[in-house]
Amino acid sequence: IAQEHMKSKVLDVHLAKNNELMQKCSRRLLMEVIFQNIIWDRLETAGMALLPIAAIDLPQFGAVVHEITLQVPAEHQQRLSNDFASLLQPEILSKVNSRGYEGRQNRIRFKKDFEMFCHEIHSFLLIK
Repeated sequence: IAQEHMKSKVLDVHLAKNNELMQKCSRRLLMEVIFQNIIWDRLETAGMALLPIAAIDLPQFGAVVHEITLQVPAEHQQRLSNDFASLLQPEILSKVNSRGYEGRQNRIRFKKDFEMFCHEIHSFLLIK
């Protein structure tokens, strides 16, 4: 849904009527896929789904991230916020629709950043 929206903007009307759709997708992807103990078999797929969802509306995605950040222990909130900020770089998100070499390089960079992000957050949130 997010990729199609980014390509054609046909879904603008639908998303305007149902503005919580992307928030629900973001929250569910983050909580049920990324913030789980064993995610390594779906890491690339989750990252490639997260990229266009975040790029559609970064402030709205940021609100979901902030909501999730408030759910973790207080001593980890700032670290999680910083990790999200380093993952969601505007120069990468602005090039989601790029094709060819630039598009591939953008996706490869996000994939590496996302993998580092997951290793980082799992090291202090999930491992006890």
